Amino acid sequence: MNPGRCIALTGGIACGKSAVAHWWRQWGAETLDADDVVHRLLAPDGACVQAVAEAFGPEVLAADGGIDRTRLGRIVFGDPAARQRLEALVHPAVIRQMRDWAAEVRRAGRLGVAVIPLLFEAGLTEDWDEIICVASSDATMRKRLAQRGLTPEEAQARIASQWPVHEKCARADHVIDNNDSLAELETRCRAVWNDMNDRLEQGD
Repeated sequence: MNPGRCIALTGGIACGKSAVAHWWRQWGAETLDADDVVHRLLAPDGACVQAVAEAFGPEVLAADGGIDRTRLGRIVFGDPAARQRLEALVHPAVIRQMRDWAAEVRRAGRLGVAVIPLLFEAGLTEDWDEIICVASSDATMRKRLAQRGLTPEEAQARIASQWPVHEKCARADHVIDNNDSLAELETRCRAVWNDMNDRLEQGD
C-alpha cells in the first residue's frame, strides 16, 4: 500500500477554502479544518478554555462554560499583541491534533486535506506533502465579508490579521483562483483533485 498524502489548503479569509474542501471531501478526501479544531478546544470543557479565560478575563466566557468567540474576536482582531497571546495559548494544541490526524491519514494510505488559514503565519509548512492556496482579490474578499454582515472596518481588521494573499500564493505549490463563479471554481478544484490523486497512486 502506498503511503498516504496530506495536503495543506490555505488562503485568505473569504477566499473559498471551505468550498474547495467541501468538494474534495465529497470526492473522497479525508478533511480536517483547523478552525473546527479551535472550536473544540474553546467549547465547553475544551482544553484551552481555562487558559484563554485567565488571559482575557471572565467576560470572554459564554453561558455554557465555553469561550464566546464573538467577544474574543472583538478583542484580538483589533489588537495584534492580544492576537499573539491567543495564538500562543491555542496553536500548540491545534498543531498536536493536526499532526496526529495527518499521521493516521498517511498510515491508512489515504488522501488528506487540512484546511489551515494561518498555515504560513503559524509556521506549519513543514508538516505537509503539498501546499495549495485559494486566492481572491481584496475587493472580492471585502464583498464576501460584507455579505457575511461585517462592517468595512471589521472586514479590514480580519484581512489585516493575516498575511497578504499574494504572499501566501508565492509560497504555495499550487494556487486556485476564486474570483469567478462557483462553477468555475469547481472546475479548477476538479483539475487539482485529479492531479493530487495521480500523485497518491504513483506514490510521489
